[in-house]
Amino acid sequence: LRLGQYNTLTSDRSEQDLLPYLAELRHISKPARILRQLAHENEPVAVNWIYAQSDAKLNDLKRLEELGLIAFGDQEVWRDTVAARQFVPTSAPPLIAEQARAWVALEEAANGTGGLFLLHGVTGSGKTELYLRAIDATLKRGRSAIFLVPEIALTAQTVHRVAARFPGQVAVVHSRLSDGERYDTWRRARMGLIRIVVGARSALFTPLADIGLIILDEEHDQSYKQSADQSPPHYHARDVAEMIVRENRGVLILGSATPSIETQFRSEHGEITRLELPNRIMGHRERIHEQEGRAGVIARYRPDASQDALTIDLPPVHVVDMRAELKAGNTNIFSMALQNALAGVLARREQALLLLNRRGQSTYVFCRDCGFVAKCPRCDSPLTHHREGSALRCHRCGHSQPEPTVCPECGSRRIKYFGAGTQQVEQTVKTLFPKARVIRWDADSASTPGAHETILQHFIDRYADIVVGTQIIAKGLDLPLVTLVGIVSADVSLNLPDFRAAERSFQLLTQAAGRAGRGLLGGQVILQTYQPEHYAIRTAANHDTQAFYAREIAYRRELGYPPFRRLLRIVFSFPQETRARAEAERAAATLRSRIKQLNMSGTELIGPAPCFFTRTDHAYRWHLILRGPDPAHALRGMNIPAEWHVDVDPLDLL
Repeated sequence: LRLGQYNTLTSDRSEQDLLPYLAELRHISKPARILRQLAHENEPVAVNWIYAQSDAKLNDLKRLEELGLIAFGDQEVWRDTVAARQFVPTSAPPLIAEQARAWVALEEAANGTGGLFLLHGVTGSGKTELYLRAIDATLKRGRSAIFLVPEIALTAQTVHRVAARFPGQVAVVHSRLSDGERYDTWRRARMGLIRIVVGARSALFTPLADIGLIILDEEHDQSYKQSADQSPPHYHARDVAEMIVRENRGVLILGSATPSIETQFRSEHGEITRLELPNRIMGHRERIHEQEGRAGVIARYRPDASQDALTIDLPPVHVVDMRAELKAGNTNIFSMALQNALAGVLARREQALLLLNRRGQSTYVFCRDCGFVAKCPRCDSPLTHHREGSALRCHRCGHSQPEPTVCPECGSRRIKYFGAGTQQVEQTVKTLFPKARVIRWDADSASTPGAHETILQHFIDRYADIVVGTQIIAKGLDLPLVTLVGIVSADVSLNLPDFRAAERSFQLLTQAAGRAGRGLLGGQVILQTYQPEHYAIRTAANHDTQAFYAREIAYRRELGYPPFRRLLRIVFSFPQETRARAEAERAAATLRSRIKQLNMSGTELIGPAPCFFTRTDHAYRWHLILRGPDPAHALRGMNIPAEWHVDVDPLDLL
């Protein structure tokens, strides 16, 4: 517990009541000042505050205690990250037609029937307002609500919106809290002092009373899964949330502009009610005037007198074939289209986001004479060059070493740095536009507590013109003055040997594009790629979720991937590669026997084989995969060895 010590008067005495004592103590100034201070306070006062106000010492306080004028006491102080912040209360704006239709179904469910909902709305379509109304309906029934976001970076903006609508009722839970802050939040929840929790996936386990509503915003996001590479338990927040609301007859809202393939499939087959928000909302008249005042510009979009809210188009996406740029002699990481668009943004005093989902300066380092590639000694992964500290770092295990001046293999000084990361993008912007104010937002620049909130607030307050970032900047941020999103390389994850690679790429590109043109100025997206013909690129450029789903679901059906069949992955990790392989082969033999014994004819075993990331943190990795209607059945009743890292329904196979 965090206890603050307080002084209190032993009775309700006014300054008039204390006059005899003040006269007696008139030659001793400190006790007299203490009594005057306390006489004006209606509640306990911290000892440290008294010391600061009166320059008193402990002996002065003890003397007054002996006279029966004050008493020492202890009062608990909650460690609350929300209480220290100021929020301007807000009220619910009117709904537009499609929001109102969706709200009819959500309100009915919140008022007693419960249910599972997919709220599929394009970026900026007003999903958050429906979340807030669902919370309000839940609280009015005396129940509690959990609002999950995929990234810690999003909690600040979400907390601001929720706490402004429901002051004094919101708590935050995520991994960046101290142990004491988490403990106090847990105790307040148990005591019924909070009704709403906002946070990452672990917020699901907050002991709120009578949970009636759970919201998963950006439900498609991979961070909702506690994967097998992390500490147990290995769970998906979506599955746990569904179990909670079914037990409580509550409501689960899965919100996204790019729902996961599995969630879309379930909505098509009637397991989840699908609600559509097909139009982007600019905002209500007050919001437009507020933005005009902040930006000092005139809106390109304006509602007419009969219109309270304005729907606007999604931003146009210009796809740039980087192969053509190279043929034209442009070797810069920015196409000419992106350079010109950035120049226009800066000239008009607008803002831009630049996305590259890779950290660092260069993605690999090699010798031009002998071909040596700098790799992690613990993982065998190529090391990434980071400008800060002149270091090479491994993004898998954290290993770091100085950048080489000569090749360790042949002694050559012809060391070459290839590939681009966010640091190189930041440097390129500063080279092309020396007067531009640039902030980088990635795991390196936001590694300290509160860094995400600070970076976001600096950008909102217009202390920066351009933010360069990784996938963090593509997730759920509402930045009305951003008129340009530049996707530096759309191909980063597109060619990974994983069946979800196209889905991940489509979601990231569509979400990133959705950050542009959310305000009065409109916007555009420049998408740079070496594969403009790929269906994930084409459908993302058209903001066409249904076209992507149709193509992807056909591919999954043909190859027997989820949602048509389930997967179970087992990873074997050992310091010796021979042992990792032997354990994987031994497990495969055991499981083949069990599959036959249990008559699981619809289940197949794939592998064993080395993982894509073959070595991590001094350990070699092999894996095998079970695919079938219920592959976990093969493990039920088994005494599973500790060396088997089991992941049911894995989100990647790397």
